[in-house]
Amino acid sequence: MKKELLHKPNQLIALKTKGKITLIQRKIYNIFLKIAQKEVKFFNYEEILEDKIYSFEVDCDVVHRIAGVKIKDLKYIEEELESLMGVIATVREEENKNNWEKFSILPKIIKEDNKYKFMLIGNIVRALQEQNYFTPLNLMMIKSLISQYSVIFYELAIRYQKYKIPKMSIEEVRELTNNKNKYKRFYDFKKYVLDTACEEISEKTDIKLSYSTEKRGRRIAFIDFVIERKKEEISEKIEVKEEEYSKEVLELFKLLPKKEQVEAHKKELAKLLKKHSFKFLKGDIEYTKDSKPESFFAFLKSSCQQGHYSSAELEKQKKKEELARQKAEQKRKEQELKRKIEERAEEKAIEKYRRLSIQELESYGARYQSLPKMLKGQITKKEFIIGALEEEIEKELRELLSIIED
Repeated sequence: MKKELLHKPNQLIALKTKGKITLIQRKIYNIFLKIAQKEVKFFNYEEILEDKIYSFEVDCDVVHRIAGVKIKDLKYIEEELESLMGVIATVREEENKNNWEKFSILPKIIKEDNKYKFMLIGNIVRALQEQNYFTPLNLMMIKSLISQYSVIFYELAIRYQKYKIPKMSIEEVRELTNNKNKYKRFYDFKKYVLDTACEEISEKTDIKLSYSTEKRGRRIAFIDFVIERKKEEISEKIEVKEEEYSKEVLELFKLLPKKEQVEAHKKELAKLLKKHSFKFLKGDIEYTKDSKPESFFAFLKSSCQQGHYSSAELEKQKKKEELARQKAEQKRKEQELKRKIEERAEEKAIEKYRRLSIQELESYGARYQSLPKMLKGQITKKEFIIGALEEEIEKELRELLSIIED
């Protein structure tokens, strides 16, 4: 895959904005940053002033190609860029959070003669030039992503790929994805934001992203992301002579003991493959290696003629694999059932909580008051009651399921 690298300053990845940035806006803005960074890096720039506005330009076709914009209605793209100009970023001082700075991430843009002329404020341009702490992003990799949340989490993952993404509170993740007031049920947030992004990133990019959750009481409180870089496929060098043999012949040849790996035996293997399956020949080779006969190929040929000495071992292996598959499937079903019970219990608990009588609320409230002071500081009375209801409902559902199975 061709690379279009942007060394994106870490402070721009973690930048908090007022207003949601769409997928197309995020991709196009990254391209603008790359163009600006290339110019300030390779051309002599005077000292960059934070409050000054700097102008850059790029061909429209380049932006649309790298961003993967396939929308023919250029009016739509114009509206997206107009909305992007209204996005306001906030930077707060670490020592004093009451001191802050707000600015438009794209103060001005002009489309003229198939070019976008865009402007950036000096503090962003300086960060692009200095590159003290940056994350190298392959824009062609990002191009393939179709979820805005995938782009957000991919940038975050690449930033921390050499270390580990710090454990984040659910509030921090909602703020990062601009979902403070959307997908309020964690089940929906998990399904439409977290799972969607992790699955797409793992499928389409050079990393696998997953996560686990951590509770405080009965409430999901933290998200812990896990990054795994995919192993690069290394192509093996094959001699020209090997091209006349099939892939199966070459694979069987590599299984032979070193002293049996002579050119003539490739031809013998090709003959055997015309009458016998690859699976049985592979099994026979391994069986012959274990038997250590005086004549390797004579023993191998005899095995093929006598109905394959390895057939019993292969049957055992097949049963073993089938048993492992059945166990894995059973475990998957149990986990899926557990998840459905928990989700159902959560829904029912919320419904039941709304219908509790005053006496029932007082009863649960008394149990809450009996908790140690430290625990009461971590969970509200309402969360405790809903949690208790969830446990009761889960127990009822499991008992009912047990009766049905019996």
